[in-house]
Amino acid sequence: MKIKFKNLINIGICTFLLSVGSCTDDLDVEVNDDQNQTTDEFFSSDQAYLQALGKLYSGLAVSGQLGPGDSDISGIDAGFGQYLRGFWQLQELPTDEAVIAWGDPDLPVLNFGQWTSSNAFVRAFYDRANFQVSSVNEYLRQTTDGKLDSRGVSAALRTEIQGFRAEARFLRALSHFHLIDMFGNIAFFTENDPVVGFIPPQVSRKEAFDFVVSELLAIEDEMPAPQTNSYPRADQAAVWMLLSKLYLNAEVYTGVEMYTESLEYTNKILNAGFALVDDYQKLFLADNNFNGSQSESIFSVAFDGINTQSFGGTTFLTHAPIGGNIRPRAFGIDGGWFGVRTTESFVELFGNSSGSFEIYEYDNDLRLLAEDAGTLKAFDADGDFEYLGTDENNINPDFDSNEVYTYNFLTGVITNNGTEVSAPTMAVSIASQPLWNDSRGKFYSNGQTLEIATLSNYSDGYAIQKWRNVGVDLEPGSDGTGTHVDADFHMFRLGEVFLNYAEAVVRGGTGGTPNDAVGYVNQLRERAYGDSSGNINAGDLTLDFLLDERGRELYWEGQRRTDLIRFEQFTGGTYLWPFKNGATNGSPLPPHISLFPIPSTELVANPNINQNSGY
Repeated sequence: MKIKFKNLINIGICTFLLSVGSCTDDLDVEVNDDQNQTTDEFFSSDQAYLQALGKLYSGLAVSGQLGPGDSDISGIDAGFGQYLRGFWQLQELPTDEAVIAWGDPDLPVLNFGQWTSSNAFVRAFYDRANFQVSSVNEYLRQTTDGKLDSRGVSAALRTEIQGFRAEARFLRALSHFHLIDMFGNIAFFTENDPVVGFIPPQVSRKEAFDFVVSELLAIEDEMPAPQTNSYPRADQAAVWMLLSKLYLNAEVYTGVEMYTESLEYTNKILNAGFALVDDYQKLFLADNNFNGSQSESIFSVAFDGINTQSFGGTTFLTHAPIGGNIRPRAFGIDGGWFGVRTTESFVELFGNSSGSFEIYEYDNDLRLLAEDAGTLKAFDADGDFEYLGTDENNINPDFDSNEVYTYNFLTGVITNNGTEVSAPTMAVSIASQPLWNDSRGKFYSNGQTLEIATLSNYSDGYAIQKWRNVGVDLEPGSDGTGTHVDADFHMFRLGEVFLNYAEAVVRGGTGGTPNDAVGYVNQLRERAYGDSSGNINAGDLTLDFLLDERGRELYWEGQRRTDLIRFEQFTGGTYLWPFKNGATNGSPLPPHISLFPIPSTELVANPNINQNSGY
């Protein structure tokens, strides 16, 4: 279904990774010894420089070089240790947006904010992000002028490589941003440091912040103009977005407000020609690299069910929330993982449900009709049932066996060629599914309780149906087994830019106006409500509103922990949600939990590193 960097993780990339260093001596790289080349042999091909860059991008998407069960890092299951999944787990599970039912060692405490320096999931992301930094460092070592001279690289290719180097530095800045946000004072090493025998120093959060900002400013003019690079590679707008986010969080990271600077780079994106996609759901479908949502995407992590398989990324985000009465086939997958749900506190951000629809059952189980050998047969895709059998006229006079009828399980509506028709007279309602005026509230309640009594019980807590492995045409993704998902993860998108603008204005930044801020927020709400009924005015534009609106627009996109910290709601008792600090109804978290601990393995390996306060 997709054309991406799908052939770039090859034998030569393993050779390239042989010389990648790390800041911990137990960060292992798996290499296929039967197919080794020397680094110079690998880079003897002109295509190798783009291929190696492809490995850097794919480092955000795959877990290792040899398939979904392989990992570039040790000490944890390959799926759990995949970059995006590790990032998501640390950004979402400690918040009001997500809980997980699984009892893997060290996982439930992420819901409580009660981790220690030996937590395997904290360590896995720390190692993964540093592995990504190490990979970029090695790419930069292999593309210096001296290296290119020694290989006789042509002038034309050199020009291309300079652009590749800028993209690599962006990817390193992205991982540094994640490390700064989660761990504060970090081990610091660049391409200018030795690979072997070097013990990285620790730099302060502010020093790391200043370095990342300087890197982004240095590469800004070396990156392709917005929307001119090959999807999903980064361009100037991705650099501007990362600067916007860094400056928006600068007070947390450095103690200095930089909201005006955030607005400067937010405005550059707003003037770069991006546009909201018309339907929020399109952002999370299998064809979201060409269904229109690419106009909203500023930087995406690309996934493909055949060529970038892993048990992290959007495969995790699609499978993990599915269970109970939810139909996996409606999501283009082979089954659910009965894992992730949301809390009552988060559902409350969407207000009371505005109505409901009936979920029908026929002949004991409507959901099984697709596999029934009887006369009435159905085909489901994206929750729709198309009645293709010969006995529909016996069920309801309005049903014609020569027509196709569609049952939309998100709305409960049965249509024939776009016209709503009645449910079959013999159908029985088995549940009532709430609806919200705000269409971003993609909750599933049938068989689920709103309140969570037992964290490990999947049916406690509403499920969320955000990612789907089907396209707008309802065709499933490219992996015919239904295991791996095609949907890309839009890490930066225009919806967030609108909210960054509004927040920076409310916090006193110059370079924006309250009227424009309200206008940007209302564009998001008009898409969500389908009309202007959810619009706000200037008096509604408060920090409390914006935190809630960021939740409604960006939930499960790896934003919530950072947002709650910036709005001073993550620790303390001002805002309590279920299982915060391990209490069923929530209790205050101590201030030091705003940072994760430096893993104990790093402290043993590197005597230069000091633990974060409180651990």
